[in-house]
Amino acid sequence: MRTIYRSEPPWPHRVLILGGGFAGVETARHLEKLTKRRDDIEIWLVSRENFTLFTPLLPEVCSGMLEARHSVTALRAQLKRPSSWAVTAVVERIDLDAKQVTVTGGDGDPHRLNYDTLVIALGGETATFGIKGIPEYTAGMKTLADAFALRNRMIEMLERAELEDDPEERRAQLTFVVGGGGFSGVETAGEIEDFVRRVRKRYYAKIDPEEPRGHIVELGPRLLAEMPEGMGEYAAEKLARRGYTIHTDTAIKEVRVDGVVVGDDNEFIPSKTVIWTGGVRPSPVVRESGIEVDKGGRAVVSGSMETSHPGVWAIGDCALVPKLDQEGAYHAPTAQNAVREAKRLAKNILASIDGRKRDIEPFEYRTIGTLASIGHHTGVGVVFGVRVRGWLAWFMWRGYYWSRVPGIGGKARVGLEWFLNAIFGSDPVQLKVDYPGTAGMGPSGTRRSRPRSTDPRA
Repeated sequence: MRTIYRSEPPWPHRVLILGGGFAGVETARHLEKLTKRRDDIEIWLVSRENFTLFTPLLPEVCSGMLEARHSVTALRAQLKRPSSWAVTAVVERIDLDAKQVTVTGGDGDPHRLNYDTLVIALGGETATFGIKGIPEYTAGMKTLADAFALRNRMIEMLERAELEDDPEERRAQLTFVVGGGGFSGVETAGEIEDFVRRVRKRYYAKIDPEEPRGHIVELGPRLLAEMPEGMGEYAAEKLARRGYTIHTDTAIKEVRVDGVVVGDDNEFIPSKTVIWTGGVRPSPVVRESGIEVDKGGRAVVSGSMETSHPGVWAIGDCALVPKLDQEGAYHAPTAQNAVREAKRLAKNILASIDGRKRDIEPFEYRTIGTLASIGHHTGVGVVFGVRVRGWLAWFMWRGYYWSRVPGIGGKARVGLEWFLNAIFGSDPVQLKVDYPGTAGMGPSGTRRSRPRSTDPRA
């Protein structure tokens, strides 16, 4: 199907955007605004999920401070024009010569989508750096499924520990290890401590307040390396007071079913719950597409975000967007940068389509600031060069991300959820949706097949 709103030529110019994260969705939205009075351009947005996940709030989904569906927004609710189309499918291959992208839809069959202009905004996926045991024994903090899995795991450990007589086993059940001391790792550690402390006090009285312990293992010399040194030290101090042991200049060597091996001296930390937030790599589709990439597989782009192949653009976590004022430096792969890159990219794409080369400009942006929550109504940050910490930083962190939630309805739901949790607290409900079964629908909505009958005499 060439178009969804024309049955005969001339066909509109199709902008195909791969990726439903901040970068992809914001590019589509800005293109819609710029072309709202035109019918010669159509926008197709391809995403693995039919929603945009608001990843900065994912740790709060894990801790129960925010309901899962309030951290997502349907793609179709963000695309307004009838000429725009949201396609739920997995990107498998990009054919630059044929100007086609092969995707796999929910039916499991491959489909080929043609394009005139291509935007690669596939983001990143968890990188394990070859560390043994991470795929098998750790939870991540990248997807909605990760948040559900970690929440269920924490509650499961509290349930087991309250009935456990063996002190060593109980200690492992109540020890939580976070691999990575960046924004995601520190925010996740803060939410874990906050959640465990609140539900233990109210629902698991047999567990002593001093029993739950945590560890943060960071390869670098300090936490929050993206912030000034004092901010990382403040975060480490606060987390240490709440029961965390901070391991800096320490590598995770191996993750086992019963714990983690860290450091050059192979220290073993008994733990049943390990969370990996230590690395992200671009989607392999980017490297395999044929455009120029760096050693890590990220697209090498010009300041205008155009790749080495004409008519193909890249943005967000999967692209190296250069800084104009610093030779050899690149914009950080953050949501803040992705949103602003998208606005410039939409203008550049339209200028390219219209043949207005002089209007294609490089992306320029100076970060307003950075903020991080470390749980228990505490945060750290730098805003307009001013360092803030404590309750004020946490309030600013929440306020900023609340303002970025799409739509008035989304903002209302998130604000109400925060208000109700502040009054009534969290509950220890395990959201188990995947029970063993042989038929019917699975948790993803995919029908399970019945087992085939076998002849016992054969």
